[in-house]
Amino acid sequence: MIKKNNFSTNLEFLRKKKVFFFDLDGTLYLEDILFEGVQELIKLMKIFNKRFFFLSNNSSISTKEYVLKLNKLGLDVNIEDVIISTHPTIYFLKKENVKKIFLLGTKSLQSEFIEKGFEITDKDPEIVVLGFDKELTYEKLVKASYFLQNNIPFIATHPDKVCPTKKGYIPDAGAIISLLYEATGKKPKIFGKPNKEMLLFKLRELRISPNDAVIVGDRLYTDIKMGIKAGVSTICVLSGETTREMIEKSEIKPDIILNKISDLINFIN
Repeated sequence: MIKKNNFSTNLEFLRKKKVFFFDLDGTLYLEDILFEGVQELIKLMKIFNKRFFFLSNNSSISTKEYVLKLNKLGLDVNIEDVIISTHPTIYFLKKENVKKIFLLGTKSLQSEFIEKGFEITDKDPEIVVLGFDKELTYEKLVKASYFLQNNIPFIATHPDKVCPTKKGYIPDAGAIISLLYEATGKKPKIFGKPNKEMLLFKLRELRISPNDAVIVGDRLYTDIKMGIKAGVSTICVLSGETTREMIEKSEIKPDIILNKISDLINFIN
């Protein structure tokens, strides 16, 4: 079922969009299961010469691993097609000339930071960086708490509270942020969604107006909120975290609601 907030059924405007940003977890796939219609949708994007990018806040794996995963799922994409929350985070650290970081993150995320020239340390870091740490230990939390209480700056790749899996939801970076806030009273600066720069830096690079772009995602407080702040059209799919009841109760309203990503094919084809 499709619904536009102004109750218009004319969705012809979607065909005129030049750039599509697709969230991954909960929107295009769930863990290693690609949703129905995704391959056909990406083929249509190429046929109609639409630019498209895969967007994710999930910083538990590196950009290269995202590309490998998408290729394994049958999607012909390369590293330039993937934008993750790690990218604006690294951009900020480089801009601030930060070298030494204490990282709450997986070995995969660590490798990406090391590759970009950062030193991962638990002794006198310049900043605490929090990602989606699936290898989180109590020892890491203790060290982070001490650093934050000593007023070491604090940033995070993204604020997602949960990550969808086939068995249900698991704690994401936002849940770890809440835990550290309860312990220290400190909140981080966020760089992934809903930070509008996650979209705008790419649109500026392409010299394309936000009016010509659309974001498709499953979370109101990240995907849709970011799209609204950036001035792009927003589509919320109900295949992930968000339900129709949640949308009705929320102040964050998408332009379009789709039950699943394959529903978009009819309006592109």
